[in-house]
Amino acid sequence: MIVPMSWLREYADADVSTRDFAEDITMFGQKVEAITKPGERIDRIVVGRVAGITKHAGADKLLVTKIDTGGRMIQVVTGARNLSVGDFVPVALDGATLANGVTIKSGELRGELSEGMLCSIEELGYTRHDYPEAPENGIYVFSEPREPGADVRPILELTDEVVEYEITSNRADCFSVVGIAREVAAMYGGPLRFPDCSPEELGGGRAADHIAVRIDAPELCPRYAARVIRNARIGVSPQWLRHRLTAAGVRPINSIVDITNYVMLELGQPMHAFDIDEIAGRRIIVRNARDGETFVTLDGQRRELDASMLVIADPEKAIAIAGIMGGENSKVTEGASAILFESAAFSGPNIRRSSKKLGLRTDASSRYEKGLDPNLALVAVNRAARLVELLGVGEVVPGVVDCYPGVVSDRDVAYTADGVNRLLGTDISGDAMASMLRRLGLSPYPGGVSAPSFRRDITREADVAEEIARVYGYDNIPATLASGTPTVGRKNREQLLEDRLKAAMAASGYSEALTYAFESPKAFDRLLLPEDSELRRAARLVNPLGEDFSVMRTSMANAILTALAANYSKRNESAALYEITKVYRPSALPLQDLPDEPKVLAFGIYGGADFYDIKGAAEAAAASAGAEADFERTADVPFLHPGRAAYVSVGGERAGYIGEVHPDVLAAYGIGERAYVAELFVAPIYANAIDRPAYKPLGRFPAARRDVALIVPEGVPAKAVERAILASAGAYIESAKLFDVYRGAGVADGRKSLAYSLSFRSPDRTLTDAQADEGVKSALVRLADEFDARPRV
Repeated sequence: MIVPMSWLREYADADVSTRDFAEDITMFGQKVEAITKPGERIDRIVVGRVAGITKHAGADKLLVTKIDTGGRMIQVVTGARNLSVGDFVPVALDGATLANGVTIKSGELRGELSEGMLCSIEELGYTRHDYPEAPENGIYVFSEPREPGADVRPILELTDEVVEYEITSNRADCFSVVGIAREVAAMYGGPLRFPDCSPEELGGGRAADHIAVRIDAPELCPRYAARVIRNARIGVSPQWLRHRLTAAGVRPINSIVDITNYVMLELGQPMHAFDIDEIAGRRIIVRNARDGETFVTLDGQRRELDASMLVIADPEKAIAIAGIMGGENSKVTEGASAILFESAAFSGPNIRRSSKKLGLRTDASSRYEKGLDPNLALVAVNRAARLVELLGVGEVVPGVVDCYPGVVSDRDVAYTADGVNRLLGTDISGDAMASMLRRLGLSPYPGGVSAPSFRRDITREADVAEEIARVYGYDNIPATLASGTPTVGRKNREQLLEDRLKAAMAASGYSEALTYAFESPKAFDRLLLPEDSELRRAARLVNPLGEDFSVMRTSMANAILTALAANYSKRNESAALYEITKVYRPSALPLQDLPDEPKVLAFGIYGGADFYDIKGAAEAAAASAGAEADFERTADVPFLHPGRAAYVSVGGERAGYIGEVHPDVLAAYGIGERAYVAELFVAPIYANAIDRPAYKPLGRFPAARRDVALIVPEGVPAKAVERAILASAGAYIESAKLFDVYRGAGVADGRKSLAYSLSFRSPDRTLTDAQADEGVKSALVRLADEFDARPRV
């Protein structure tokens, strides 16, 4: 927010230097970013009176002028042809500095001495928008006689200081000169001089006779106020108004448009002006745009709208994108005689979304998206009407067409003096607090305060305490020790389990990676995903950095393989990487709801590794949480090698996959050796996790050990056999560990030999051989029935 100090002081007293003022208001809560002076660079440029003009003897296009600079006559050579004897002009003397930093020196031009330079308006830091009377290619001539030798900076209002503020988004009321002035008045305890917002309404008829307004989307437009101006005279705004707009960073255009911009800067309420004769049926309809509807904005760009956007329309067409920019089809031109002033309240989030979709952000949209006070709309349109009268550029038709279906009232916020003092560590009396709040424009009452509608940020006692602290002065609050009982932060269950997974992956030799959540849709083809694969159903970004970052990932396979490929391309002999992160799975496209965001553990490895390395890492990850991983050898994953992949289940729920990467996929990523990847959803692991392992004391008695070799069908998983042994070998079975797998001589085709080491132990005595053998026999019976297993002899 940029505010000239001269404009600010019109509404509030700030009788201190600008630098001191900047320190004061920063401590008051409105941070000053910079202080600038428009004419800071300009030096030694004065008023000169043209005393004589002669032709240059050595150049047909040059003139030699005699310039009275107040006590000294100098000679200046110029090429300008718009001068006459007696004109008063800005003169840069020898050693002068122009607005662009160029230094002027005396010298000879074609044999004639030139002791300075006559200046155009551009060389003084302005443009012809600021001074329309200035010639396009010529020297600026003052419209009134000036004192020769006088500094031009005060005359051209180049001595004002301009302050730039960093306003927080919750203080939409401070995005205006009056908003800052209200803060200054509260800070220094002075009065706030509000601008005149009461038009005399000398035009004939009633506004409702000229325009009708209907709001079809009240949730997006809670208020729409309109005023009508008759016999408008479109022309150049007075110099004081043009200078204020320029100093605040807004380009002057014409008297009517300048008034709307002036009110926006002064009160913080964006406005728009329409040519009423261009509004079909003289009816305003505030509605949602239609999907595919096109509209040409004031910048000449044709823009495609959708149904989420709000437009101002007449019965035939859209005439403005609400809160963002008006249209070419209803703009105010010099021939317009009847003007409609619009002042409305729009939904901030909707304006922001529409602005981002259109790639069009304006001063109006930046204010609306922060959430403006609907009660400001009427004040602003009345102020604009009053300025029309003050500038003499039209006649204000009596009355306002004001659609305001849901009136926004002041908010009551409860607070107590004790509660505020407890929060601030102060000892301020209740009466003193009430006085401070009144300075801020609030209305205190016993037990609470009424916050005006423009202070939407005040919702609770802590907000009231903050306002009191600002007025009281942060420097005046004594340093005190914190009170209360300190607490120790702890990680939640999911965070603790994630730490276990990370520790397990590190113990397995994997390093943590960090990858982007955005990727290229080309990754789907590199991963050999079928066209109907659910993994191709990805959420697309509206404004991506580029095609390579245009969709949200649905799987971590591409990210892990890309990271492995980066290591391989740098000639790293091996790499083992993992990441615990989210993938994004939309339920349908186009998006109706936010995508599901399950968290996954993804890891990959190449270089001296095989399938059992990746399988062991998956088992270790599950075991770190106290869960157990099961594997199905029938995995059908497009980017994995057929027959060298497996699905992973935890607690009976499928958790993901592991396997060797398909050779074609390896080639697509430029990895020249076998690589293995895995992706596990962590939810099944966490659901089956053991938060606190049960303590089991060491055995006091020796274990009885038996080795058993079994011949089973090829398709029987070793894990299933192990579980059957543990379930059927009796009460004393302690463990069953696979130590050998054999296929070959003595074992029929289609079968394999699995050898297990069984351990039996009793907690209260030494087992006999008969007791251990009985457990083995019981297990063999179960295995024969369930898996057609027989002992290998």
